Amino acid sequence: MGFPETADVARNFAVMVRVQGPDPKSLKMKNHAFHLYNSGKTMLSASGMMFPTSILSAAMGDDTEPISSDKAFVLTAASVIEPFLSQKYRENPMIGKPQLIPGALIDVLLEENCRADGNIGSTKWTPAELLMLVSIPESSAAVESIILASFGSSNHNWEVGWSLASAGRTSQQILENIGRKVENSPYQSVATKKEELQDANLMGQLTTRIAVLEIQPKFSVFLPKLQLSIPQRGSTLLAMGSPFGILSPLHFFNNISVGSIGNTYPPNSFKRCLLMVDIRCLPGMEGGPVFCENGQFIGILTRPLRQKISGAEIQIVIPWEAIVLAWGGLMKEEPHIKSVEARNLNAIERCLSFCYSDEPLNRRLHDHVSSSGTQTPSLVEKAMNSICLITTGNGSWASGVLLNKEGLVLTNAHLLEPWRFGKSTTVSGDSADLSSSLEAAGSTSRSLQNICIRYENDAPPFGSSNSTSRSLQNICVRLDFTDPWMWTDAKVVYISKGPLDVALLQLLQVFPDQLCPITMDVDFPTAGSKAFIIGHGLFGPRCDLLPSASLGVISKVIAATKSPGEDCFAAMLQTTAAVHPGSSGGAVVRSDGKMMGLVTSNAKHGGGTVIPHLNFSIPCGALEAVLNFSADMKDYGILEQLDRPDEQLSSVWSLMPP
Repeated sequence: MGFPETADVARNFAVMVRVQGPDPKSLKMKNHAFHLYNSGKTMLSASGMMFPTSILSAAMGDDTEPISSDKAFVLTAASVIEPFLSQKYRENPMIGKPQLIPGALIDVLLEENCRADGNIGSTKWTPAELLMLVSIPESSAAVESIILASFGSSNHNWEVGWSLASAGRTSQQILENIGRKVENSPYQSVATKKEELQDANLMGQLTTRIAVLEIQPKFSVFLPKLQLSIPQRGSTLLAMGSPFGILSPLHFFNNISVGSIGNTYPPNSFKRCLLMVDIRCLPGMEGGPVFCENGQFIGILTRPLRQKISGAEIQIVIPWEAIVLAWGGLMKEEPHIKSVEARNLNAIERCLSFCYSDEPLNRRLHDHVSSSGTQTPSLVEKAMNSICLITTGNGSWASGVLLNKEGLVLTNAHLLEPWRFGKSTTVSGDSADLSSSLEAAGSTSRSLQNICIRYENDAPPFGSSNSTSRSLQNICVRLDFTDPWMWTDAKVVYISKGPLDVALLQLLQVFPDQLCPITMDVDFPTAGSKAFIIGHGLFGPRCDLLPSASLGVISKVIAATKSPGEDCFAAMLQTTAAVHPGSSGGAVVRSDGKMMGLVTSNAKHGGGTVIPHLNFSIPCGALEAVLNFSADMKDYGILEQLDRPDEQLSSVWSLMPP
């Protein structure tokens, strides 16, 4: 099944949710990137997923107890509902069924009701009733953990929401206050620490809470059997939602976006409560369903995490299994739910529990789980076992690639010798600004004068030492394929003095039977071919995450020749996959898990804007000397060719014409 067929499946379930109500002071639209306001009323929208009760009889067999098919349930992001909750319910959520302010209305737009005949006024909305708000504790705790891991670094704090929206007062003020506390006092009091924990907990809840609605469609709904999937990192996915939906349903209803699973939380577990996905999503898509490329359901989109300084967004998906577990706990622990119509609640519970019941789920996962009880990894997932996390004595981190069973690790020289690349320290945010050298060379290309290579390391929690000797003496490498993870010291074997940003490390503690070296492909890469960037971008050692994967294509291969008349070789790769701080030293990998290049840098505009989807990597063909050395690690003379001056390579990597 391809993306067109998966999109057909998704349209059966995807809906748009519209909420409107009185707003005389124009306060309801805060934290939202778009809205409609007219005559004292505000209208907001998000996406949602519909679950007709009739799906049970089709999916579970004729012997299932009959359930009314004239009603359906919709899951959506609670953030679109919360501005219209009554003050009474806000102050005491335990009073029973959620209450809206007087005059507030909720409507749902179904695929069958969205006319594409050019007459927007013909769109028919179905009234909806708010049944409950459901917190997802496990997903909330995962978001909280990621936020807490960044509290020590004022440069890498996270907040919740779209970059297109003005930062919400709640999340923004929380993080600004925390940032001031960190800057003013690295030794925080117990009271301050407790306040930070409370703030992070609140942000986790705001990000992951969902709303359950009930609708009564005017027609019979016939849906295909809903199947589930537990995806792996690197798996392709399709999301369907309605960005900016209420501005024009005709244009924006049920748009499609495709991408891949970047990372999962917790790592090394089937019970994943949070997915971080590499996908283009826009405001209004929160609440929309996400499917694997084979049409199996994954989870629900929510608002992204956004890095405060860089603006980098990490789109979040709440897995279906986390929603089901939260629902089960809610049914047992919250007595006020009994006030909702018992038959409706029973229908919801059965619909949810069906999709996560042990026996059907085990059947669905049979093809993905080996006889030992572990999930069979994909080729890209296997390649991720070769990616290491590297930390230095000054607190920076980057990625590395394991080359052989003897513990040889390939990474970037700028991690160890940042001054050679226009940086006085390895703190993220500095870059090798090439505009001055271009101007000195008399370049007439304005576009090149405004673009510089940004060498991506990340920063320590509280400042860093500029001592290079310290960083070279205190290098640690984390091996992620072991459970639990294993840290080992490493020493510098080689740092290239030539134009290529290459260094080699040697693990001081080696377990040959456990190491998983990468397979390198030195052939000339093909532009347009699929490419995964694998590394520890954005999330450092404190976040306790495995390497992330971002998906794109090889957008450009820059060729060079060693001497006139010789065949060309690949000197630089560009990809459309995202490269973030910490990705340096990671791998560019094909779909079959073979390494095509070494990630080096992304780009930064002269105005300071980072361009993660314009990035530069060293092709494996240019690293053939490293590959030959890794065979026995005895002849260091093999590496000398990388130290020789090379005018063509130097011009390529300085973004200058030869």
